[in-house]
Amino acid sequence: MNSIEFQKKLDSAWIEILNKRKKDENFLDGAAVKAHDNYWFTLNKNYLPGVIIKIEELNITNTKFPKAKGWNFNFHNNKITMNVNEDKYKEFFVKLINLILTKIYLENLNGEKSIKCFLKNLIFAKDFFEEENVPRKLTTEEQIGLFGEIQTLKEILGKKFDKEASLSYWTGPSKKHDFTLPKTLLEIKTTSTDTKIINTSSTNQIAPVYDKNLKLIFIQIKKNINGSSLNEIIDSYSKILKEDSELLFNDFILKLTQCRYLDIHKNEYKQKYKIDKYNFFNIDKNFPYIKEYVVPDGLSDLSITYKIDLEKCEQFRINEEELINDL
Repeated sequence: MNSIEFQKKLDSAWIEILNKRKKDENFLDGAAVKAHDNYWFTLNKNYLPGVIIKIEELNITNTKFPKAKGWNFNFHNNKITMNVNEDKYKEFFVKLINLILTKIYLENLNGEKSIKCFLKNLIFAKDFFEEENVPRKLTTEEQIGLFGEIQTLKEILGKKFDKEASLSYWTGPSKKHDFTLPKTLLEIKTTSTDTKIINTSSTNQIAPVYDKNLKLIFIQIKKNINGSSLNEIIDSYSKILKEDSELLFNDFILKLTQCRYLDIHKNEYKQKYKIDKYNFFNIDKNFPYIKEYVVPDGLSDLSITYKIDLEKCEQFRINEEELINDL
């Protein structure tokens, strides 16, 4: 069974339980339709979708369940039962669960490895289930940021690594830095304006305070009718991955979903851009960053954001060859 056939099987399972629920109100008492291995689809009394994971003889405890405002987890009788708790989350939830289960199927995972994969990929999409106004489209800034990350994935990492490694290094959907390589962290900042001032998202996002070397790629793009839209570069890279591996294609779509790139908004992402210039910077101990600050008593989880003027950081500029050699 290929990934398309497997996805159809999952879709059929969702339809089956919905039809059974409509025909028999008593079906809610322990209602479930098998999806794959030890995963069963379910509906609650409000027709909201969920998943039952049967965990007989597995060492799973409540401490491993990720918490979010948009879902509930229950542990009882050797089963994990998870449901979304609001209607606005259900379509995203169904798509996400289908992609995660497809990954589990394609990687032939079972037992604790399967459940760890399920929970890990669920956590990566946690932010969606914390938002109030969903499903919202990506802001212009988020679209441009994603455009830059995918171009980097294809045009920069692709010059040194194979597709599987490159895609595995893309951690923008789940971690502080956009790419996490064995010895290097990469942060991508993309702009369609003429300014070279960039924003940081946290106190030390662009600072030499990590065990790995940190590099910055600053991508300048321009609106251009002869360029490519976000949809087009995603479709192009998807085709490349799909021809190479169903698993890589599914992983890419899963990461896009974790970024909140959803099919329902694709008509909003038609603006075309062309790459104007790539700029590469080495972030060493002399790079401008906030080295020390005093946190008053009573404050916790302090995060400071600030802007960096790259016009004043020319001494840290490196070329593409230097960057790729250091990856």
